[in-house]
Amino acid sequence: MKKLYIISYYFAPLGRADGINRSYLVRYLSELGWNIEVISCANPHGFMRNFQKDQSLMKIIPSDVRLHPVQSFYWGPFGNIAAILRLIPDPFLNWRRPAVKKGRDIVSSPGIIYAVAPPLINILVADEIAKNTGMPLVIDLRDNLFGIPEKTIPQIQGMVASTPFSLKEMLRHYGIDSRKGHVMYNGFPDDAVIQTLDKSDFHRNELKIVYAGLINLDQDPAILIRAIKLLEKRHPDTKGLIQTDFFGPKNYYTRWFLKPYLDEQFRFHGYIPFNEVVKKIASSDMAFSSLRGTRKSRGTDKSYCIPSKVYQYIATETPIFAVGPPGALSDLIRNEGIGLFAPFSDIGEQADMLYSVLTQRDMLMPMRENIRKLKPKMAMRTQVSGLDQYLTTIYEDMKCFSPL
Repeated sequence: MKKLYIISYYFAPLGRADGINRSYLVRYLSELGWNIEVISCANPHGFMRNFQKDQSLMKIIPSDVRLHPVQSFYWGPFGNIAAILRLIPDPFLNWRRPAVKKGRDIVSSPGIIYAVAPPLINILVADEIAKNTGMPLVIDLRDNLFGIPEKTIPQIQGMVASTPFSLKEMLRHYGIDSRKGHVMYNGFPDDAVIQTLDKSDFHRNELKIVYAGLINLDQDPAILIRAIKLLEKRHPDTKGLIQTDFFGPKNYYTRWFLKPYLDEQFRFHGYIPFNEVVKKIASSDMAFSSLRGTRKSRGTDKSYCIPSKVYQYIATETPIFAVGPPGALSDLIRNEGIGLFAPFSDIGEQADMLYSVLTQRDMLMPMRENIRKLKPKMAMRTQVSGLDQYLTTIYEDMKCFSPL
């Protein structure tokens, strides 16, 4: 049986995209014949970070997948401060030693060392385990990640990325042969595919928009409320016609940046379990996604990114209204005809698009039809099937195994 050792600081029951996506990743790979062991952090923590747990995710993971949660000592805000000052490479460096030790204990048969990143700590741990064992190292970049040590690059036998934009940028940045690359979209799990609700009533005046997922300044989803308020100023007769619901973990952003806008029209519900939030998405007319697209000088403008929430929207056949920088997300929405996209900086265009939907609700129908055509490609099971073939080639090419 093919063997895979996954290194992932974030893992179930962590109730964020990392925990959800990793749970289904191991489930589908296990069904495809992989013998999987996972090293994760038992007590994830960090300054101004939310680590909401969702115990329902544990039911997704097959019983034959062996989990190894590893404790790290608590060092408060020190890790984040030290990383900002570049005194250490990653704020979770306190997890490195115990995670590597666990790797030494459990890695006994030949397999692939698979690091899902960010955070960078996963690659640092996986690299050390790979060097100790002589096993191939594959890194899976769900977001662009800069700062991988130069000494690690020659060890990398494979690089997986979440979009073609991301893969191209990362291969070029690290000087890695393009033949070692593979694209695996985040996709959506089977459990996100449910009967869509209230999608055919074009006679209602009200438009219901939902936002579900990570909430922070990188997304700044309050831009949706600002655009609606501008629309209502331009067209007073639309006041109150767009109802919005936000779902996600409570944190600094929800307290300081979102809360001032909230009222009966703009509602924040906090975090709810994954299987419940997909029902909320399915009962909405449109779903919202936002990316600020800042810090371009550091190569982190997010133009390469398609947020995980977008795949959940696709799973429920909910047309997407998105704002952000030009790139992977704008290309997906425009090329596939699955929604509307406007620049994050152009709130006027955002207001105009919302007005067009309010006054021409029948434009949502062809978007839903296009989503139905796109769904098979974006299913996580389809994406993991491609990953299976890619990893199998690397596994079969293993030439030696150095015993611990």
